[in-house]
Amino acid sequence: MKHIISFSGGKDSALMTILLLEREKIDDIVFIDTGVEFPETYKYIERFEKYIGRKITRIKSDRYTWDSLFFHKKTKGERIGQINSFPRIKGCNVNTYLKKDPIQKYCKTIKDDFIVYMGIAANEPKRYARLKPNQRAPLYEWGITETDVLEELKKRDLHNPHYDIFTRQGCFMCPQIGIGGARKLYNHYPKLWKTLLWYGDQAELYAKDRRLAEWIPGWTVRELQQRFEKENKKNSHLQSSSN
Repeated sequence: MKHIISFSGGKDSALMTILLLEREKIDDIVFIDTGVEFPETYKYIERFEKYIGRKITRIKSDRYTWDSLFFHKKTKGERIGQINSFPRIKGCNVNTYLKKDPIQKYCKTIKDDFIVYMGIAANEPKRYARLKPNQRAPLYEWGITETDVLEELKKRDLHNPHYDIFTRQGCFMCPQIGIGGARKLYNHYPKLWKTLLWYGDQAELYAKDRRLAEWIPGWTVRELQQRFEKENKKNSHLQSSSN
């Protein structure tokens, strides 16, 4: 039986990995790299590898990239020439082609039976309920919550600064980030926002209808930038007035 850890670079999988390495013979630790993760994720993985004293296996699609999915043009139907643009919240092609497919291909290389350990905390019953028969969630089974995880990682000097701003890990261009997350991205990551804005302009350029120009439902990236600029000016004015 092989024991495989699915390492996302997030807090839950980090503590789970540490605790499992103390209790189990782990055959591999794998990280699925979409190519559009937050910079802190890549830095944290390097830092984490030094802490545990072993390498984490990076898995990437050998067929697709963010760009190849984003700019793929439709060749049939009413929208010939329309690019895929940003992934949808439901039926995300990035999740399918840059995450699920690569890990499935990796799993096929494992000749023995195997267990995959997932970073699911005790306060995530819905995620736990979706586990497959060969998947386990030790943190959930041990009753360790997300609050416990953050405290334990800080004790080990393994706090990820990403969580000082965001509560979730993932691709920085994921629409599931929501307006609140987009605001944080705009205010704290100007370089990433500039990249996102460029893709947003491409989405608008190719869009054959409004929905296909949007990043977050109801909003294009340009519209969000204008919104956040107005918000920041208003807040700055209010602060100046109060002083």
